[in-house]
Amino acid sequence: MGTYWEKANHSWTDDSLRIINTPSKKSQKMFYYVQEAGHFKAFKPYYTERENLSSYLVKFTLAGQGILNYQNKEYLLNPGDIFFIDCMNYQYYATNSVEPWEMDWVHLQGNNVAEFYTEFMKNGSSRFTSENMRFHKIITNILTLQKNKNARTEYTTSLLIHELLNELVIQKNQLDFEEQDIPIPIQNLQHYLDLHFQENINLEILEKKFMINRYQLSKDFSKYIGSPPIDYLIANRINLSKDLLRYTTKSIKEVSIEIGIENIPYFCRLFKNSTGMTPNTFRKNG
Repeated sequence: MGTYWEKANHSWTDDSLRIINTPSKKSQKMFYYVQEAGHFKAFKPYYTERENLSSYLVKFTLAGQGILNYQNKEYLLNPGDIFFIDCMNYQYYATNSVEPWEMDWVHLQGNNVAEFYTEFMKNGSSRFTSENMRFHKIITNILTLQKNKNARTEYTTSLLIHELLNELVIQKNQLDFEEQDIPIPIQNLQHYLDLHFQENINLEILEKKFMINRYQLSKDFSKYIGSPPIDYLIANRINLSKDLLRYTTKSIKEVSIEIGIENIPYFCRLFKNSTGMTPNTFRKNG
């Protein structure tokens, strides 16, 4: 772990807001929590350059333009753009327009923020453009709570940060849809897998049956259902195997064959990879 360092110019307006928070020990153990948060209107030469800060930063651009250098990439930040970075890594961001760069921002931490960040960074980009003002609303609510603290503040702030993290992943991965928006072919495929998961099925079979290129089929199914078709099929098999192991006296071999897997050692490996236990251990602990 390197040494923390920072260089900065604080050319923000008098009506800008910055709140520094020292979370309780309980909050640090149990919750997501704010370290700092604010709403800035920052003129040139406003900038921050730093490294090795134990914090994650979310910054949402409302007006003007900013620039971000992070992980060997440069991003222009226009209204609607939001970035999510790990401040342990080197970062440089600054106002990049004549008018002030207006932004909401929050430094946050919590036990599994790193997992959200990893999911967010799946496509390698730290920035994306939001089509709505949900991030502004969430951060504004966080700021309001931090300005008017009471016994519920840490609990409620944790819920808002969790909402913020979920919204980052949902919007970045284009999961911001309603159930009725799921394409009919994907609904049909899901229904088919729910009914036939015990049968011998692979992507080639699904491609022919649904007359959709297997790669497109897998991509669309993952987008709307949350996992590729074969992973979804395997999850259904594992779910049934749990039921059979817990509520019947069938042997491991019988369970494996019933869920559609004739290779017993393969079933045992698959079950352990999915649950962390062998079928026998699961049955004994059930």
